[in-house]
Amino acid sequence: MKRDGIRLGKVEYLNTIPVYYAWERGMVSHNGIGVTVVKGTPSELNRMLNSGALDISVVSCVEYAMNHREYLLLPDLCIGAVGPVKSVLFLSKRPLQELDQREVWITKSSLTSSTLVRFILEEDMGITPTYRRFRLGGKKDCSPEAMLLIGDEALREKKRGRYPFVVDLAQYWYERHGLPFVFAVWCVRREVWEALGREVREVSRTLLASRDMGRLLMHEIAQKYHGQAGLSEEECLDYLKGLSFALSDKHIEGMALFFRLIFERGLIPSLPEIGFVEI
Repeated sequence: MKRDGIRLGKVEYLNTIPVYYAWERGMVSHNGIGVTVVKGTPSELNRMLNSGALDISVVSCVEYAMNHREYLLLPDLCIGAVGPVKSVLFLSKRPLQELDQREVWITKSSLTSSTLVRFILEEDMGITPTYRRFRLGGKKDCSPEAMLLIGDEALREKKRGRYPFVVDLAQYWYERHGLPFVFAVWCVRREVWEALGREVREVSRTLLASRDMGRLLMHEIAQKYHGQAGLSEEECLDYLKGLSFALSDKHIEGMALFFRLIFERGLIPSLPEIGFVEI
């Protein structure tokens, strides 16, 4: 495989900024490895990694589960939460038990969150809504009866206070299972790892170094980016500090449980083995 560097995917949400912040400002080095950063929504990055248009990317953990034979995980890196995540929300104008056979809007921007909310509504609550996939785009004032939002859109909508019934999906998962929930992971295509192992290791190490420095710069990040999601600086800092960026053993355990539950429900075609590159 001949390639001038690595094509790396990045989501333009507030929750990924601590991972990329130091890298993008030249505070950490990738030792001369050429890297092209490609930006997109979670669903766009899922498609690009799956098609081979990206080499490494942050993707929905369900994208990894559905195509695990094509990917390997970068170690110790994720976007998750132990308890509330604040930016993955199911919002409703009526109690969730009353949504049976009613229309529920599901953002097209996320695969993991939409799979989790379906599991919660159908398996845990025993109801079967009608799902409508949507992307906010120019419909920023849309106000369906119930909807799933993620990222900056969820943070902004929560502040508007239009929905009396709000379920934080990570908090629900933690209260139900006592484990962290992992929404996104960083993956490399297996053939890229086999052909460009040295470059992949360097990108992985650089992402980890940038994340570690980002943790030390949370106040600076909050000061610069709080307006992106309509938050105050203090709210932004609180939000970022509540996120997990390290894929601990407990996070892996929670991810494996989620994969098993959705496999048993028939929402993914096979039960994935969780495999990592060695750095």
